[in-house]
Amino acid sequence: MSKNKPTHKPESRSDLRFAIVASRYNSKHVDHLVERVRRKLREAKIPAGGIDVSRVPGANEIPYVANMLALTGDYDCVIALGVVIAGETPHHEIIAHATAGALQGIALDTQVPVVNGIVVVNSEAQADERVFGETDRGSEFALAALDIATTGLRLARYLEELDRNDIERERNEEIFGSNFLRDDDDEDDDAQGGFPLGGDSPFRKN
Repeated sequence: MSKNKPTHKPESRSDLRFAIVASRYNSKHVDHLVERVRRKLREAKIPAGGIDVSRVPGANEIPYVANMLALTGDYDCVIALGVVIAGETPHHEIIAHATAGALQGIALDTQVPVVNGIVVVNSEAQADERVFGETDRGSEFALAALDIATTGLRLARYLEELDRNDIERERNEEIFGSNFLRDDDDEDDDAQGGFPLGGDSPFRKN
């Protein structure tokens, strides 16, 4: 993972809810990741009640619990936290690839953002630098979660509005016929650059 961090600062919102799923393995490092994530979220005005933490044995068990939490629909983002340190076998590579793919699949299947905060390193010294040092992956994961959760909400609202527009269009067509406002709608869409909500991007800020 690159050490060139994004400079974008996500907006603070007190209405977001986050689920943290953290492994107990390499607890010295993972406990600090959890603490840094929680502190950064609290600095962004997320209340303590909006941050739930679940612990699992190891990194390999994180996707299962992350999936169950995402399916509840109670959270705007799930944050997976773990530390995998290379040993004498390629086991760490297997875990890294398997969990990354699983977490991405959960996000796509449930439409709940999942931040992959599983740190994979070649040595304990590398883990120390990334967790306790200036790199501070915990804060980075928290900012990523805030960013994607906010973006996800904007997109969800945009899609809901599109659905409402479609329902209203279908209702009007049933009442007035299939050509009801069809020509005017096409002209409006062209004028709005493809976004049927006054030209606004789905990434607009509220």
